[in-house]
Amino acid sequence: MPQFATAAPPSDACALLSQPQLATTLGVEVDAGRHIIGAGDCRWTQPGKAGADVVVLQVNLTTAHAFETARTQMSGWNKTHETGIGDDAYTVENGKVTFLVSPTLSVKKGSVFFAIFAKIPKASLQQTKALEKAIALRVLEKL
Repeated sequence: MPQFATAAPPSDACALLSQPQLATTLGVEVDAGRHIIGAGDCRWTQPGKAGADVVVLQVNLTTAHAFETARTQMSGWNKTHETGIGDDAYTVENGKVTFLVSPTLSVKKGSVFFAIFAKIPKASLQQTKALEKAIALRVLEKL
């Protein structure tokens, strides 16, 4: 019987994206990324900027349970199924851009689950959602 090797799910969110990939996708240079709580999350920021003018991107590795729980409908929040991203994906948003809350793109690929949050100064909700999708496709290239 043939045996197939399977890759272990990633454990370091900072290893999912490189600075050059992010600079190309975001249109600005970013730092090397740092863990906020642990290896399962990573935040990249634009160096030399502060406050409302700084570009910030965060990727969190998550669990199947968290992925499904976040899909639950709540009053005041739109949850939209996304196609062409991993095995399953959806966006959660409340009609405006509020970093770490709205919009959030959650993606499943095999046994890997992750969420993406972006803050781009002066970007619209639609622009932020498009950027999160582009980042998700970059992450999926690594899986």
